[in-house]
Amino acid sequence: MLKKIFQSPLFNCVLIAALGIIMLGEHYASDMPSWLTIDPMVLGVPILILIAIIPIYNKKNPKDKIKPTLIPMEFKEEDEGLQWITFKATRKVYIFFATFIPIAIALIAYFNHIPYFSIILLIFMGVVQYILFWFELRKHR
Repeated sequence: MLKKIFQSPLFNCVLIAALGIIMLGEHYASDMPSWLTIDPMVLGVPILILIAIIPIYNKKNPKDKIKPTLIPMEFKEEDEGLQWITFKATRKVYIFFATFIPIAIALIAYFNHIPYFSIILLIFMGVVQYILFWFELRKHR
């Protein structure tokens, strides 16, 4: 169960959104509404709990351990079929970034009077990246 949570693109999507909202509240508290200012421990405590559970999970599941790696866990490239699905998903994400980055640059230049707009765009891009990846995985299940 824990490995499925870590491998889920939706987990990373929630993580990026939560981290982005916390960063907005921390660095732009005067510009943000008070209801959007969230204590960093709201995200920190669940992450610490998940990290603390990993050794317990690895002890109970020695054949299916969670190992730290730089390669994202959602890349489940166990066989050629999964490699093809990962290829299709990353292709869609690449197309999204190639299309949206010039638009984002123009939006940041136009909305330069909003100091936190670039962070909002980065949160949006990170969330959309994982949603595109998740939809592609779901399409082939």
